[in-house]
Amino acid sequence: MSIQRYNGEVNTCSMVLDRDINQGQSDGNQNPDEFDAASLKSACSGDALPGQSSKVRIDMLEVSITDSGDSQHVHKTMSLHQSFGVAACVTLIGGTAVTLLVLGFLIFLWFGEGPVTGGEQASHVWRNIMLGEWLPQLITLSSLVMRLMIGAQASICTSMCAALILEIRKVLKSQAPQYSVIRALNDGPFNLIKLYLRQIPNDFSLHPEFILLVCLCLTALGTQFSSTILLSDLDAASVVQSPSTISLKLFAGPDINIDTSATEYWSDQPLSFPSFGETPPGYFAQPNQRGLSDTGVKRRALIPFYQLNDRTTLRSYDGNAAVISSRVACMPPKLLGAFTGANFSGLYYGNVAGEISYEETFAEAGIPSTRLCNSERCLASSFNCTIMSIDEGDTYVTTSHSFCVPQIIHEHKFGPSIWRLDDEPWGPEAYPILVMNSELYTDDWEEAMGKTISTSNSAVEEEWKIYDLGLGKSTRITLCFMGLNVMPSDVRLRSAEKVSVGKTEETVNKSAQVMDTTNIQRLLGADPAAQDFRERGVFQVEQIIDDPNHVFFPDKDRELSIMQNTTSIIEAYLIYNAQAMKANTTTSVCIRCTGNADQAANPLYANLFASILRASNRPAAALQSIYTVLGQFVYYDILAVFDEPHDAVVVKTQAVRIPRRSRGIVAVVALVLTCLCCVWAVAGLFWKHSRHTLLGETWHAVSQLVSRETRDVMNGSDTLRDKDVRLRLVGDDPYVRLEQSLLSGKVEIVRCN
Repeated sequence: MSIQRYNGEVNTCSMVLDRDINQGQSDGNQNPDEFDAASLKSACSGDALPGQSSKVRIDMLEVSITDSGDSQHVHKTMSLHQSFGVAACVTLIGGTAVTLLVLGFLIFLWFGEGPVTGGEQASHVWRNIMLGEWLPQLITLSSLVMRLMIGAQASICTSMCAALILEIRKVLKSQAPQYSVIRALNDGPFNLIKLYLRQIPNDFSLHPEFILLVCLCLTALGTQFSSTILLSDLDAASVVQSPSTISLKLFAGPDINIDTSATEYWSDQPLSFPSFGETPPGYFAQPNQRGLSDTGVKRRALIPFYQLNDRTTLRSYDGNAAVISSRVACMPPKLLGAFTGANFSGLYYGNVAGEISYEETFAEAGIPSTRLCNSERCLASSFNCTIMSIDEGDTYVTTSHSFCVPQIIHEHKFGPSIWRLDDEPWGPEAYPILVMNSELYTDDWEEAMGKTISTSNSAVEEEWKIYDLGLGKSTRITLCFMGLNVMPSDVRLRSAEKVSVGKTEETVNKSAQVMDTTNIQRLLGADPAAQDFRERGVFQVEQIIDDPNHVFFPDKDRELSIMQNTTSIIEAYLIYNAQAMKANTTTSVCIRCTGNADQAANPLYANLFASILRASNRPAAALQSIYTVLGQFVYYDILAVFDEPHDAVVVKTQAVRIPRRSRGIVAVVALVLTCLCCVWAVAGLFWKHSRHTLLGETWHAVSQLVSRETRDVMNGSDTLRDKDVRLRLVGDDPYVRLEQSLLSGKVEIVRCN
């Protein structure tokens, strides 16, 4: 006697005597499937007849009792390796590994940009993929690989589900061949689901393998659209390129003749408003208790790229550049003079003339005694300035704006710089500017004709002196000093994290076309509420190394370098040419104003100046801003003729399509992981419950169909369609399943009780 034990516990004992089929058929009085009690008792006691074998099966325990005669082969449960087969194991394990690797690669593509926008801290692999614009192709290929792996696994799972349904459930006899064949050959879960649903009118149950199969079918179907889903996450963005060394023409050689005196930069509108590098950050124009407003030294490095596209794609710059440094301080003035009305060709406006008491002005502002003279000049005390009037009936303009330079500094190109960074802004190296705001209309100044209104009747409001002219309206004046130079320096600029400098310039340029200066004010730092570099879209200055050979006043005999010769052109224009090259020059910075001004600024300058005063009431910030724009205008106008090359290290950005959203990748990850979970859940059920199926084996699947239950149907169905067989079995289509026959020991289709 031999005992073969299967995994499981012994629950019941059912004994079936398996007799020789020929002997049973020769016995005309006894059905081969019927046995008397004595035979069963003999089988249980082990007294088998010669040449016969009795089998006692107690659930998972099989006992073969064999006499000295030939023993009949007993079917054994198949091993895991036999059931799954090499191909299915490779498909399940290898397919899962490949799918997870591809999924991980996609996640890397989506989230490999790093913490800095543009991928500046991303790996070279990620940047090269994005800059090479390979992302759409990689998404397509990755989706294809995942679909192939999931499709193959879905086919294996369909075979396993068909085996589970056929072995542990029950199916109609007319459907048994289809279930059996699906274990070996199938094109996916859809046909099996459709086959299973045909049982709804008879006996339909939501078994685990069916639920998993439906879930697998739906998720596998969803992955067919993974490429489209992933591509929906892409959008245009700028990706940082690798650093590169380029040669730039940064300065003008001795053979280049640049003349800025003939160009009307004040009256022309700037072509663009480029970003720049700035240090130190912050806004420092708020006046103290004595009314002294001081911007501190503000240094702005100009980006040496003439073309707009070259500037807007720049991420960092390390090389030589022209740096505009300025410091503006404003305070309430002590004026000894008078206001009068003036008339020019029938146009009425105001005039103020007299002396500036610097000692009293500085004392009231809390400034200790300072130098009023150097070896070249003294601060001019006399002034004669025009006050612009508002056109009568104009409801748009409520205040006129102008500024007057009482004394000019005779600085010419190819000359040394006058003001040093450590000089005070109110010394003789700077130049005084009277900034004037007036509420008076042309009719008011006409009424003032012939009158002399003293400047003594005034009140202090922060850095302003408010003068009551006895006409029901007032005029405000502040005395400002501006120290300014332009130096060639070695700078290192970097754009702030998560900010697009190029986009900022494009936005500002568009705003300027409609005279909206809000974005320009933010760019220039004239808005106290927006000082962060990321808000403004300007470059951070990580380093400035000034030229140690830069020549300053009073060293006038030293020869200037080629670099300083170039920057002196810009500096001379801002200090000398921009003031009309004469003392007591009044510049009108208002729209639709009347007066005999020496020069009128372009409406964009006027709007910018007035907007800053309306928003902050800080004339120091307004002056520093418009002179920065003016300096940029001059610089980019002459930059195209520069011919002296210098090397610089730059990092630029490239506009490409990269993942900007994560909804698509999250959806695909959820679909794929759900699909893999269903695959392995089905595999687990198959490993636990299936005992009679070899996946993918066609002869195995076909041979198990041959049984006493199906013999009659198969003998007469060689020319029939499945539909014809179903019609033939109507009324006699019992439920069957696949199990080991207790008569023959063969795994075959048997009728369910």
